[in-house]
Amino acid sequence: SPASSSSGNFSQFTPDSATSPHSASSSPQPAAEPQKGREDGVGGVRKAKSRTAFSQEQLQTLHQRFQSQKYLSPQQIRELAAALGLTYKQVKTWFQNRRMKLKRCQKHSLWGERAQCLMQVGAQPGPSLD
Repeated sequence: SPASSSSGNFSQFTPDSATSPHSASSSPQPAAEPQKGREDGVGGVRKAKSRTAFSQEQLQTLHQRFQSQKYLSPQQIRELAAALGLTYKQVKTWFQNRRMKLKRCQKHSLWGERAQCLMQVGAQPGPSLD
């Protein structure tokens, strides 16, 4: 049976190999150190990514698109990224962050102030808020 003959391969099928009892001794990383997302293969240290500075034209286009469509398909993200000279990941991340900003705004606003909050956030893009 595959389970009994390949006990060394069992850890690759577990959701979190750091917590697997089979991978503790063969893991190149210390067992006590939790794994965090994507790490660099050498030493587990990654240089911090710099913040993307969007131009006013890019922000205006992103905001206009967000007002009409909160979620984009992967193909729509690719098309918008190409049109704006941005990467797929930048556009995807901008939309994710913008949806969370909208959610926070709605959560902290009173029901009567929600429309005003939406108008302010959508119409007045602040350079430090995006």
